Amino acid sequence: MKHSVVCTAILLVLWLLPVQAVEPHLLQKADPQKMEQWTDSVFNTLTPDERIAQLFVITVRNSDTPQNRQSLKRLVQELKIGGLLFDAGTATDQATLTNYCQSLARVPLLITLDGEWGLAMRLSDTPRFPVNMMLGAIQNDSLLYEYGRAVGRQCRRMGIQVNFAPVLDVNSNPRNPVIGKRSFGQGLDNVSTKAIAYARGLEAEGVMAVAKHFPGHGDTSEDSHKTLPLVPHSRERLMQVEIAPFKRYIDSGLSGLMVGHLNIPALDDSGRPASLSRTITHDLLGDSLQFEGLVFTDALKMKGASTFGNTALLAIQAGNDIVLNPLRPEAQLKAIREAIDQGKIPQSLIDEKCKKVLRYKYALGLARQKSVDLEGLTADLNAPRYEALNRRLNAEALTLLHNRHHTLPITHLDKSRIAVVSVGSDTKSVFQTTTKLYAPQPGQFDDSTDLTVLLDTLRHYDRVIVAIHSDKTQYRARIGRLCQTGKAIAVCFLSPYQMNRLSHELAHNRALLLAYEDTPLAQEYAAQALFGGCAIRGKLPVKLEGSFDEGDGLRTEKCRLGYTLPESVGLDSRVLSKVDSIIAEGIAHEAFPGCQLVVARQGEVVWNKAYGYFDYETHAHPVATDDLYDLASVSKATGTLPAVMKAYDDGRIMLERPMSHYFAPLRNSDKKDITLRQALFHETGMRPSLQVSAILIDPQSFTPPLFNRRKDATYSIPIDGCTFGNRNARLRSDLLSTRQSAQYPIQIAHDLYGSASLPDTLIARIIDTKLRPTKRYLYSCLNFILLKETVESATGIAMDRYLQKHIYGPLGMGTTGYCPATRFPIERIAPTENDLFYRHQQLDGYVHDETAAFFGGVQGNAGLFSSANDLAKLCQMWLNHGSYGGEQILSPETVHRFMTEKSATSRRGLGFDKPDTKEPDKSPTALEASPATVGHLGFTGTCFWIDPEQQLIYIFLCNRVYPSRSHNALSELNIRPELFSVIYNSIEDYSK
Repeated sequence: MKHSVVCTAILLVLWLLPVQAVEPHLLQKADPQKMEQWTDSVFNTLTPDERIAQLFVITVRNSDTPQNRQSLKRLVQELKIGGLLFDAGTATDQATLTNYCQSLARVPLLITLDGEWGLAMRLSDTPRFPVNMMLGAIQNDSLLYEYGRAVGRQCRRMGIQVNFAPVLDVNSNPRNPVIGKRSFGQGLDNVSTKAIAYARGLEAEGVMAVAKHFPGHGDTSEDSHKTLPLVPHSRERLMQVEIAPFKRYIDSGLSGLMVGHLNIPALDDSGRPASLSRTITHDLLGDSLQFEGLVFTDALKMKGASTFGNTALLAIQAGNDIVLNPLRPEAQLKAIREAIDQGKIPQSLIDEKCKKVLRYKYALGLARQKSVDLEGLTADLNAPRYEALNRRLNAEALTLLHNRHHTLPITHLDKSRIAVVSVGSDTKSVFQTTTKLYAPQPGQFDDSTDLTVLLDTLRHYDRVIVAIHSDKTQYRARIGRLCQTGKAIAVCFLSPYQMNRLSHELAHNRALLLAYEDTPLAQEYAAQALFGGCAIRGKLPVKLEGSFDEGDGLRTEKCRLGYTLPESVGLDSRVLSKVDSIIAEGIAHEAFPGCQLVVARQGEVVWNKAYGYFDYETHAHPVATDDLYDLASVSKATGTLPAVMKAYDDGRIMLERPMSHYFAPLRNSDKKDITLRQALFHETGMRPSLQVSAILIDPQSFTPPLFNRRKDATYSIPIDGCTFGNRNARLRSDLLSTRQSAQYPIQIAHDLYGSASLPDTLIARIIDTKLRPTKRYLYSCLNFILLKETVESATGIAMDRYLQKHIYGPLGMGTTGYCPATRFPIERIAPTENDLFYRHQQLDGYVHDETAAFFGGVQGNAGLFSSANDLAKLCQMWLNHGSYGGEQILSPETVHRFMTEKSATSRRGLGFDKPDTKEPDKSPTALEASPATVGHLGFTGTCFWIDPEQQLIYIFLCNRVYPSRSHNALSELNIRPELFSVIYNSIEDYSK
């Protein structure tokens, strides 16, 4: 113990020895000769009273009214104060008033900001960045520098030269009523590093950082806004903890520092606040710590200082350079003038400080001050790059404090029923909405559900996510009961200290995630983190007595798609937003009534939007991002192909073997030698499609022909743009019925059922259809029908169930599957064609493709329904070499073969479509797509494309065949390739 005291004393002596002062970097960057010339030229024009006024910064209203303008005019033109601090309002009002005030000022005004978490601390229409306690959890300090630069750019755009930030207080007192979450934490190194990184960022953009509240407000029990707080520690403790971050800040060459209203007997036993203490401000800060930057008082209107009389005079005498917001500024200016006249302070002191202020005004660019450009101001302040940074800050701060049995990230979505319960919020929260992007149809509950009923309901769920938005007493019992279920994952949208007040209630969770704030971004990223949409990296910035230590925090890795802004992955939102106008044009020209568009890059979904409506007429159902669309032939590549890949991966099939090796009915046909590989390439000699009319239409019901190129009284049913069907034609009653029964068990559409023998009848016709003379490439739906039958024969499982078990379920693709009308309300499924020939109804929830429909809705060529968001999970799994959500869905070798193998004679890949590199004008992709791109088109207007070189996913779903397949504007307007092209053009380095 004695040794420790001696060491401490030696260190303090060494520390306080005179050292070479570090000139602040802002002054170093300025041309010294020009700076002195400008300073002297301005100084020489000022009267003694005007020199005093340069040391005053006054808080003013941010409201552009005649009355406020008159008040501002008096401060600027009559009192000639040196600077302004605007209070809460809008960016446009403040910028307008800044221009007004600067136009009145003979000496440019220092415009300041009290913006600890950015402009939004004062300006309502600007981005709200996280509070410092949350930032203290981030382990990547370079992000704090980027954050400082971002705020610096915003300040410069607003005509602001000074920000009263960062907070350098080490918050060692959990009950601190005024600092708390405003601090970066309680660790000296963490607080110093974070604050200095942020301050350097500010000053890199030419904005002065002002660290506060010297000598340290972190261990107080009172609020200096209301009283004068006592800091009872010894000088040794103060030097080691409270003052140490300020010394590091000073040694880093930073420019501004604010002295707080704190009673610190160990440094000055007079009872005066530090801000008015010469011993603390002049002797300690100036002489001992060698700070040469601008010294600001905290706001002198605060109760911690305002009771001490002429506070502005006392502050100047104490060693401050700028007095901030004293009561009755005119009287305070007069008191300083009288003190000079009475010889209490020399005029030379005021002159010295005035010149110092002017030098900094020059260094901050006020010698060449321009008006704030009001055009596009709000848009500039809210530019996507700021939200992209904000998202990174929120994601990197998340802190995992418990993770028993590796509960997070949540895996095996197909084997768990997940419930999300919000406490202190509702089911419409951003958190609950975001969980739906990952968990298939989660149960969602809030405080409106009776607790007894809720606990009984939760017995049927495997995992219960408890989102805690409040620590109020009224919720504690509910939180405790929910967390005692043994399957709870708690997510706290609270400060660490608030969370610790619930330590008893939170003791039994399987996982505990701290998100720090209850903001939309904190909620969104907490939900993403639970499912592996983003990694968890944060460390607790404070010690929580009885619970956790400073620095606690477990790591997880990203394993699923995340959701962010285009700028986060190198795309330009302004360019990408051109897709909106392309889609708007498509809707206006009735290419489709509505659609979904998803764009993902580098494992992040950056565009997940829904447009338009389900129909043109009623506009009753705006498209939602989780609605379902009929994928048509996209089913080949996202249904049949994954089934083939899985069966191949498991050794159930071999691509070089004939399909007849697995599917016996082919063995006695001319198709017995067709291999799976040939079928995937469409190089089999198969006809393009099955003429179902020849099988399903009763030949006795009409007089041939069945179809005609010209419309008349008999041929009145439009089939496509140039074909009309015989209105007398009827379906065969031996194969189809309007009532379901044992004889007719297969549902084809609403009130239409097929016989048990119908699939065999259709397959027999396909097998009997003669091959073409050549096996040259010809796209054929029949190839994929036979591939489906082959997979089912090889695996012994129906393809829809096989896909659900091995692909869609593990991926969490809750909307993806066949026969959606059996699983979802019709209101969530986009309608397709009004089929007047076969099914005589508007198709809602039943597959559009006739062949797939009469097979019962599950077939290899079509039949799959999905949302675009769920399809992105499948695409990302392929880009991840078969891995997703912590599971290896397919082997990397299998994925590589199917993603890269290409036909030698056509553009086709192994089950995928690809760009046409020989005839680019005929390519189904964008011209910019790399040769490695794979994907597929669908007849209903759908498509997906994956470019592995750019780690890019593009998915477009629409119902262009509503209400008729004769709608061809989608192709005429070239919408799908144009959308894809815009995406490429939005990649910032694409053309380099």
